[in-house]
Amino acid sequence: MTDLDATREDLVVTCPECGSIAHVRAGQRLASDFCPTCDYPLFWARPTAAAAETQDSPDARWRAPGASGTAAVSTLGCPACSELNLPTALTCVRCGASMTPPPPPVEPPPPAPAPVVFVQAPAEPVACTHWDTWWVVAVTATVTAAVTLLLVWWL
Repeated sequence: MTDLDATREDLVVTCPECGSIAHVRAGQRLASDFCPTCDYPLFWARPTAAAAETQDSPDARWRAPGASGTAAVSTLGCPACSELNLPTALTCVRCGASMTPPPPPVEPPPPAPAPVVFVQAPAEPVACTHWDTWWVVAVTATVTAAVTLLLVWWL
């Protein structure tokens, strides 16, 4: 085991394709970070927990009593490319964009509502000027009968 392997922070990842558990390097994308069973790229999967520290680690005396030293590592999506990064990352490991998104633009205030216009009804009802309904029915029936008789006589 090299010094690099001893200092690396491994994350426990469950493969979303086959469900097998594997270890990947935190904060880096390595060619070896693929599922040994189904070859799924595990650097895209969410980590389940960080590697446990031993009680003999140098920072063990600074931890709170009863804390085991393990912490569930959460991830944050990059505002530019949505790549999952560690919460402490300042730049994205994929695109290099800043992990602190710019503040959202201030929306303009909504427009003022249109004034309500009241229309008053006329004082006297307006007399209707169209024909009575029975006249319309009688004329339509007469014209229909005449056209029907003309077509029967013609054919």
